Amino acid sequence: MHRQTRRALLLAAAAAPFATPAGAHHSFAMYDPSQPRTLNGTVREFQWTAPHVMIWFFNDRPDGTPGSAEEDLWTVELSTSPGPLSRLGWSRRSLSPGDRIEISINPLRSGEQGGQFRQLRKVATGEVLTTAAPQAEPSTVQPARP
Repeated sequence: MHRQTRRALLLAAAAAPFATPAGAHHSFAMYDPSQPRTLNGTVREFQWTAPHVMIWFFNDRPDGTPGSAEEDLWTVELSTSPGPLSRLGWSRRSLSPGDRIEISINPLRSGEQGGQFRQLRKVATGEVLTTAAPQAEPSTVQPARP
């Protein structure tokens, strides 16, 4: 192997651990958790990819009719990737285009049509999807007596 090639590979290998964490995370400051909103709509696309799962949906119009045009399109970002969501019961088939949903979000501070995911309910089944761990049932085990 040429000396320059070997040197370039060693330099790249040494820098890789520092580059990955910096590029793999970003701030959620663009969302406003003090102004949560609940919207109704129809799923356009469910993107099951890292680093963050995304939902695109057509928001219902003010008169209650289902949205279907680009001006009705909203983008919602989940705070995590497929791995952790799988452990909470999600899958790449959790949502399909055409599913009717009621979705709670932290909206974008800019006022654009998007937000950070809080919770979702599938209208047809009533199934609720969240990114929080399920609440543990109270223990029925009695503490040992001293």
